[in-house]
Amino acid sequence: MYEPSKRHLSLAKTFYTTSPPELRHFFSPLPRNLPWIPPSSAFHSLTDTRYPKRRPSDKPRRKRASLKPPGPYAWVKCVPGEPILPNQPNEGSVKRRNEKKRIKQHRAFIMAEKRKRKAQLQEAKRKKIMKRVERKMAAVARERAWQERLVELKRIEEEKKKAATA
Repeated sequence: MYEPSKRHLSLAKTFYTTSPPELRHFFSPLPRNLPWIPPSSAFHSLTDTRYPKRRPSDKPRRKRASLKPPGPYAWVKCVPGEPILPNQPNEGSVKRRNEKKRIKQHRAFIMAEKRKRKAQLQEAKRKKIMKRVERKMAAVARERAWQERLVELKRIEEEKKKAATA
């Protein structure tokens, strides 16, 4: 029972020992001593030779916007003195006109919804305050009615006492 496993282990051992170093490198489970992978130590980030994604610098990075030429996006083709065509309305850029219009409409919609919510909130607040005032007024009326009833009961009680003594 032990023989096949022994033979298997010895075969594997002989394969690893007899195989050339190049093949051993491919069949080994963990690659070792690769120059681009730093050794697992606490200081590997200090000794890392690769550049960081963005290197720190004294002056800020140059923006791409500074590379574009001055002037509008699109020059309107018109001759001075002639009327401007309706499909080319202004002297400046006509680029992104539809997008800007859509953005404006979207903002207007958001503001309208905000105003609606604000009005609803004010209405709900007003109703709540009115209900609170009504409850207070009802409580005051109940208290006043109870005081009047107490006075009436005391008067009836005194009349009964007078009638009983007389």
